[in-house]
Amino acid sequence: MSLAPCRPASPAVESLPAELLELRERVLSLPREVRAELEPLIEEAVEEARFRSRVLYVARDALEQFKLDLEMARFDLDATRRERENLLRILDGERHS
Repeated sequence: MSLAPCRPASPAVESLPAELLELRERVLSLPREVRAELEPLIEEAVEEARFRSRVLYVARDALEQFKLDLEMARFDLDATRRERENLLRILDGERHS
């Protein structure tokens, strides 16, 4: 378990590809009959893009947290090794005394 603070659960600004937003605007400007056919498809594409964006954000956040946890574990391991070496030197010194 990590004691490091985490970032908020969702991105501050949701970004969708400009091309997708432009396509959405073009579909919305079409005649009603055509728009009725295409609008559900474009809305589904927008939702999928939002979902992928959220998944990518969570994955990046988890990777950053993992890197931090790994650095803390390495620091702890190095400290433990130094303590062990110091104790072995002390014990070795007592044996020779």
